[in-house]
Amino acid sequence: MKDRKRLLACLVSLCLLAAVPAVGSADVVPGDLIDKSNWEKVEGLLPSSVLDWVKTGDTVISVVQLNYDPKEYMNPTAKASLEGNRGKYDLDADLLFVDKATGEFPDYINGIPFPGVDEKDPNVALKLMYNRIYIGYSLGAIFLPFTADWIGRSSGLERQVMCSWEQYPLDGFPGHADKKNKEGYERFALIRVLAPFDIKGTNILLMRYRGAKQDTTLAYVPAIRRVRRMSPANRSDAFIGSDCCVDDAWCFDGKINAFDWELGGKQEALFPFLSEDVEMMEKNKHGGWSTSKSIKQIEYGHEKDGWQGAPWLPTNLVWAKRQAYVLNMKPKDPYYNYGPHSIWIDAEVSVMTFWKVIHDRADKYWKTVWYSWQAYKASDDSHRQLVPGSMLCVDDRTNHATVIGFPEPKRTWNYGWKLDPNDYTLGGFQKACK
Repeated sequence: MKDRKRLLACLVSLCLLAAVPAVGSADVVPGDLIDKSNWEKVEGLLPSSVLDWVKTGDTVISVVQLNYDPKEYMNPTAKASLEGNRGKYDLDADLLFVDKATGEFPDYINGIPFPGVDEKDPNVALKLMYNRIYIGYSLGAIFLPFTADWIGRSSGLERQVMCSWEQYPLDGFPGHADKKNKEGYERFALIRVLAPFDIKGTNILLMRYRGAKQDTTLAYVPAIRRVRRMSPANRSDAFIGSDCCVDDAWCFDGKINAFDWELGGKQEALFPFLSEDVEMMEKNKHGGWSTSKSIKQIEYGHEKDGWQGAPWLPTNLVWAKRQAYVLNMKPKDPYYNYGPHSIWIDAEVSVMTFWKVIHDRADKYWKTVWYSWQAYKASDDSHRQLVPGSMLCVDDRTNHATVIGFPEPKRTWNYGWKLDPNDYTLGGFQKACK
């Protein structure tokens, strides 16, 4: 009799436990509004730093169902490479590209190098990041104006810096496959500071090489009127005094083989998007594509009356449930300012990196880089593409952040832009800095 009562009690307890949502159970559904009163619903779906922002009321999460499938919005070059490159390339013992057919370093890579990455591959994390880098190259030459807003929790908007990013790939884009490239460049990138006056003219030229050779990075500082060479560790220094560094671009823009990588796991996650609907792109004067002036305008906390959260966080983004890989990375350079950090990347579309959680060299949490994304298409659906919606870098130690202003109605982003590769040589850079 006693045994029967014990059995009945156990069954009742199990039923009660089954009725309680598990911590981090993905029971969040479209239509949910998550704030500090019900933050438990998204526990396990966010990095711990982002979850803390929800707990403290710094941000509110509006959950939606996307009205499109992001994997159907890869640009044409990237999409075409999914079959052509499947199983074509691998990484050798030195973690460098190798063509499986020849056993040699490939002369040129078109589009995404590692479609359909196997999660059991010991180099899965590196291959996912190579895919992210090369999807960017597959867009051709790009010209992206942006702003960097410095924002403090108590001070609000402190300063706005106007900049532009230019990128000219020599790998990954079929339109540049015939360009002369004796030096073995992978791509050029140029950051220009356009305002305010005291730092106007500051320029940084990034020259990336194919293979193991480390980047050449040159910086022009108007105050000393000199071009100086930056070491790889300098790429982790604060960019013009902001909370971001050069390597924070696209969540990570460093040399992949300068870090140790591992797959931390795969999980369900909530990711921010500009809108649940597709935005429009328009043909530009160079025959490429640009974001439309009808794009949704992001409203940040310091711009919204009555907002009680962090002044640097977007208030009108939407969040969708996606599968994510968490990639752990650690710099090999002992002078690199960051210690271990992790990147959260979409498991289906590896162009979409959403968060980089950064620890210092003592492995203590420091700051988080945040990205949102958005799908675009031409009005006649002849072109599709994924474009970042917003970026910010939050230093939780100093209660300060830098918001990077991406496409908006008054600022279009331009792909397939006409750029001169001679502008990215040492001579061309020196000429531009005068």
